[in-house]
Amino acid sequence: MINYNDFIKNSNIKNKMSKCITCGGFNKYFIYIFLSIFFKVFNYSLYGYNYNDGFEEVKIINTPTQDYFSCHNLIHQIFGYIGTTIISIFFYKYEVNASKKEGVDPVTNPSKSNNKKSIEIQLIHNDEEDNIDINSDKSSFIICLLVIFLWITDEQLIDLYYLALKDLDLWMFELLFVTLFSINMFKIEIFSHQKCGMWFSLVPCLFKITNIVLSCIEDKDIIDKNLPILYVIKKIYIPIGIVIYIILIIGRAYVNTKIKWFMDLKYISPSKLLIYYGIMGTIICTLVTIVTTYISCDDGNNSEINLYDYICKIPYNGSDINVTSNERYFENFNIYIDTFLGRVNTKYEDKEIIYEIIIIVLGMISFFFYKYFSIKVIQHLTPVYLILSNPILFVFQKIILIVNNYCKQETFFLKDTNDYIISKFIFDWAGDLFTIIGFLIYLEIIELKFCNYDYNTKTNISRRSFIESNEISEPEKSVINDEENQDDEESSITFTMA
Repeated sequence: MINYNDFIKNSNIKNKMSKCITCGGFNKYFIYIFLSIFFKVFNYSLYGYNYNDGFEEVKIINTPTQDYFSCHNLIHQIFGYIGTTIISIFFYKYEVNASKKEGVDPVTNPSKSNNKKSIEIQLIHNDEEDNIDINSDKSSFIICLLVIFLWITDEQLIDLYYLALKDLDLWMFELLFVTLFSINMFKIEIFSHQKCGMWFSLVPCLFKITNIVLSCIEDKDIIDKNLPILYVIKKIYIPIGIVIYIILIIGRAYVNTKIKWFMDLKYISPSKLLIYYGIMGTIICTLVTIVTTYISCDDGNNSEINLYDYICKIPYNGSDINVTSNERYFENFNIYIDTFLGRVNTKYEDKEIIYEIIIIVLGMISFFFYKYFSIKVIQHLTPVYLILSNPILFVFQKIILIVNNYCKQETFFLKDTNDYIISKFIFDWAGDLFTIIGFLIYLEIIELKFCNYDYNTKTNISRRSFIESNEISEPEKSVINDEENQDDEESSITFTMA
């Protein structure tokens, strides 16, 4: 049982020692954030990543043939979806067996097998009609499939967006949209410290705008992966790109919040969600790949730069060495198979097949665990924590790029890196750090002890609730009286013992 006097004394001591800014408590579920980041970085490292070609590429297996394989992003994602389906089935079977051993059938009584609610979102509106098993509710099942379809479509479109217009990604607005969806779905209330965190997280928009301006005032000959920056040569893409990205992150915010809703109110487990996600992702990406295998973007003879140059990265390399073509494809099964069997004109070795098989297997595993731990973040914390993982991911990626480049060339950047690319890198990094601070304020990991921003933090709400439950209107006076009574009791005890 909690001792009220000790609680008040400790609170008074903390209040006297408190500063303008303090740190909140550490949640054991934060480990899911770092695990999702780790597997995401690992997955990126399998296929290679860079920053405006200013560094040595970070890639686990770096051979000329692997450069060809890395272009087949969609086919590698198909393998990722297949792996997610298979591993999720094993996870789900394990969960079912574990639940049955505890005497609970997750199929007939899912609410008891998945009774761990979020400790961050208080579900004020939780009618009994909401607590329905998704397996027996056809309308909820259809909605779930539609949400998963939106999930897959949205993430594929965002991947395409980053190929051509990555500098226009104002992803920090996603916190605002997740908050609005959470208010609607979970009937939560937003307090002053959370509004402060949202405003603070929008400050990096200035850094993004600065990077866009830097790109526009520099020479158009500055290239990114052998191509000029698209929105520099065609400035109409700046407003169009920003609007498109805002729409995409609204979709992502809705999906993540709805996933939380399904797990908390419909009792659907993460593994079952990932089974649906893996199956649908495999079907969608396979269909797209089949279509694009037989439809080329263009013949490659067009001298004018267009959007296809950025999203169609796979050149034609026919198995007939006498046939040459400048055709390019978004994705192509035939070219991938020819590359796998060594029919393309590359420095091919027999070990390349082994390398690609290793990449496929590791890619499937890392893809699954990245998605699994991301959903666990949503389940045990909130979708806001998943957004927080994005700037943390970007910071870690940039650190790895610097360290990798220094280890290989003993310089932080490539020696011929343009100053403007270095400036963009620094502004991006500063923006990531500012955004992280804003999110930490929003999530009460950083507590502001001024302007009454900490009045409605979970700690102070719990403290007031404790006081009110004990029906004490003047806690400090009560502490003094209790201390005086305690001194009297100790004196009385001493006198008696004497």
